[in-house]
Amino acid sequence: MNTGDLLAELLMAHGVEYVFGAIGGQGYPLNDALHRRRQKVQHIAVRDERSSAYAADGYARVSGKVGVCDAAFGVGVLKLPSGMAEAYNSSIPVLGILSNAPRNWMVWNERGCTAQGVEQVSPFTPITKGTFRVATQESLPDTVRYSFQLATAGRPGPVVFDIPADVFKEDWDESTVKVVSSPRAGRFPAWRAHPDPADVKAVASVLRGAERPVIVAGGGVAISQAWEALRSLAEQLQIPVATTIAGKGVFPDDHPLAIGVMGGQYGSEAANQVVAAADVVFLVGMKSSQQVTSAWTQPTETQTVVHLDVDPAEVGKVFPVAAGMVADARAGLEALAVACTDCQVERNAWLGQVNILKKQWHNVIGAEMNDTGPPIRPQHLMAQIQAQLNPEDIVVSDASFSVGWVGSYLRAMRGGQRFLFPRGLATMGFGVPAAIGARFAQQEGKVVVVVGDGSVTYALGELAVLAKYGLDIIVVVLNNSCLGYSKISEMLNYSADYEEVDFPDTDFALIARGFGCEGLAVRDPSELAPALETAFALGGPALLDVRVDPWQTPELDLRQRLAALQAE
Repeated sequence: MNTGDLLAELLMAHGVEYVFGAIGGQGYPLNDALHRRRQKVQHIAVRDERSSAYAADGYARVSGKVGVCDAAFGVGVLKLPSGMAEAYNSSIPVLGILSNAPRNWMVWNERGCTAQGVEQVSPFTPITKGTFRVATQESLPDTVRYSFQLATAGRPGPVVFDIPADVFKEDWDESTVKVVSSPRAGRFPAWRAHPDPADVKAVASVLRGAERPVIVAGGGVAISQAWEALRSLAEQLQIPVATTIAGKGVFPDDHPLAIGVMGGQYGSEAANQVVAAADVVFLVGMKSSQQVTSAWTQPTETQTVVHLDVDPAEVGKVFPVAAGMVADARAGLEALAVACTDCQVERNAWLGQVNILKKQWHNVIGAEMNDTGPPIRPQHLMAQIQAQLNPEDIVVSDASFSVGWVGSYLRAMRGGQRFLFPRGLATMGFGVPAAIGARFAQQEGKVVVVVGDGSVTYALGELAVLAKYGLDIIVVVLNNSCLGYSKISEMLNYSADYEEVDFPDTDFALIARGFGCEGLAVRDPSELAPALETAFALGGPALLDVRVDPWQTPELDLRQRLAALQAE
């Protein structure tokens, strides 16, 4: 046995079931060791190293366990940073295993003097929680143990470690170098930080005294798996709940207190209006990002803000707070519920106002979703997808307009991590590989990917992975033969229609069949429902190529400007 066997045993000791990566290069010792242990831990071969990190990310979000990926020396490793940056900004624990050249090559490892040679660790420094070089086999157990611990501690995030080829191939004596693991570190949150009682009392006092409170729940609620605690507190205090895009799904959209996704770009008008009308805004597990807060203009200076986050740097970072709590989201919400046990609230007037705003927004989007065209509107496509979805199904969105269509037009039917978005870096090409990870994390139900024809081309090769493993994943391509965001933005901002953003008419259904998946082309609205029914009934990989109206947009600002232009 060699160091690859040691690493495989270390991964298994931390509960790892899958490693995502492209086979090859200096990582063969690990690939071989995993192959010999494939009944316990399996290497899932993707077609592009970028997809390795996205798949590990999707797996982590759904499973609540650290996602693991690997990449070969040089060119393979340098495809991982976009996925690691997505995980870093989204606070997702992903462990990246980098294979490197032998140690005695390092003196020549510059400007390609060694085959594929490049300094490959330093690019990860600003986009991970930690980077480590494994200099000896003896140091590997502690490196792995601490990497898992660091990835899951506090605010989770990615970690990478780098193993030279000669260390990888070194013989392993299991009686000399022991397998060690860190308690709980394979899952997250590994440890739940509990709030200071004085902080709980201060936040509870603000919420009790509020006339028009609102909760904005972010991705931290999903990471903490705090959806039941959130629902319980909201019902107890009768507080309406908005979510960020990353928090989509942590509160059921059919709940009377749900007001949808907040955000000036991809959000609900109702959520934005309710948050604007509130006197107290309670931020839970959110980092106050630019898009959610409409470029940091909401909440306003006249509103009272309270904030709960596991990361002390986030509390009051952008918006000054009247009270704050540093804690795991679930632990903090549960503590607030206890502190407010005897709280008697009557908010009928506020909730009546909220319901009016919700109804107005639902009437707007409802009319859009019921418009059968032609051409096919993405809004109507979302309505047809919704008709097929069950509460246990998972929806994965790729970047750009897909985020808005999924975020505002599909409903979360129960609390949980059932919606995955690439909001950390807005990474095109996230959807299909993240769905692969999600599918391995959860075997029941369907996994549906919503992706534009621009984004899907970043990961077309992964359709072969869907076919290879027989994955029950439905890929819905919004095919408008252009980069929709760019096309509409250019028309509104520059009065131009640049041909560079237009694509040839592409038959993605035919391409899918070439990779071994079922491919269905939908060109007429009457074909949409039957095609979705067929795809959902298959029990295997399917791609729907749906020709949609290129002049539809879910972005609130662009919607308003297009409407004004059409009214002229």
